[in-house]
Amino acid sequence: MRMRSIIFSIGIIFLSIIFLAGCGGNHISSKGAIVNIYSANSITSNLICSSGSRKDISYMYVGKKTITGNISDQDKSLLSQYAKAGLQESRFISPVAVPAMEGEYPELSIYVIEFFVKDIREENGLQIKRDGRFVANFSIRQAGIIECSTGKPIFVEKSFIEPAYKRNKLPSILQVKRMLIKEAIKRITMQFVPVKMSILRPVKSGYGKLREVANMIDSGNCKGAYQIIKKDINAPGCKDAHKFYDAGVAMECMAWSIANDNPDQQISYLKMALKYYTKAGELDPDDAEIQRAISEVSYSVKVLLKAAKRQKKTKKLLEELKTPAGF
Repeated sequence: MRMRSIIFSIGIIFLSIIFLAGCGGNHISSKGAIVNIYSANSITSNLICSSGSRKDISYMYVGKKTITGNISDQDKSLLSQYAKAGLQESRFISPVAVPAMEGEYPELSIYVIEFFVKDIREENGLQIKRDGRFVANFSIRQAGIIECSTGKPIFVEKSFIEPAYKRNKLPSILQVKRMLIKEAIKRITMQFVPVKMSILRPVKSGYGKLREVANMIDSGNCKGAYQIIKKDINAPGCKDAHKFYDAGVAMECMAWSIANDNPDQQISYLKMALKYYTKAGELDPDDAEIQRAISEVSYSVKVLLKAAKRQKKTKKLLEELKTPAGF
């Protein structure tokens, strides 16, 4: 009789667990969408600024006249060209083709200590090693408004090795020089631009339609997921925080996939994602994942809006100076 009572109690507990799990409804899942976010960069890369704004450089000049040191005239041209390409790739600092006349914008000065690429035969001539090194001091000046310089030289090395009979597989000397310069430029400019990283934005995988939407987002069909969930969130009186959240995930996913090459549309999608995350946060203010999404997307929208504004300012400046945008 006692044994039956124990078995009955265990059964009741087991059924209660199942029931509570069912009533628990929505929960965070390991499924989600890979999205990009921006965050403030705390790395200084040995570049010390004694005056001016360290976080608001829209454009910068670098050219042969700002490059000095142990470097040939030919390599000055290469360094100038690749440095401009490195600035352009930052998406936040645009290169200007002519020097500033009266401190209209900062100039990047580079004093080269070492810059070379050489081949070394190893293992009795059976292997070819291509080594590259770039060592230089950098400074950024804008008529007393900005004054920054490296405390110690920026040091970049690259090394590639192949069997002698596969020498053609090595990156060319120009390619190695390009890699050296662009990495050095990245180290210098990184403290002026936000850090971009990829993360998994988890979905709320509950039951029924929410589970279907979560599975679609996880499989990469974010647009299809949004088409399904938007009917519910647009319905009068919708109070489901998790549906608003998943709509935000779908929209954020679309911003970094189908709108990745269209800055205006990308910002529009991210603003919509933020709107849905904010609504979800109002309905469930204690959900840490929702609050994290609000914070991260809000910062990313600000960064992208600022980048777009800077690009427009650069374009206007170039038009005023009547100089080509290329280099």
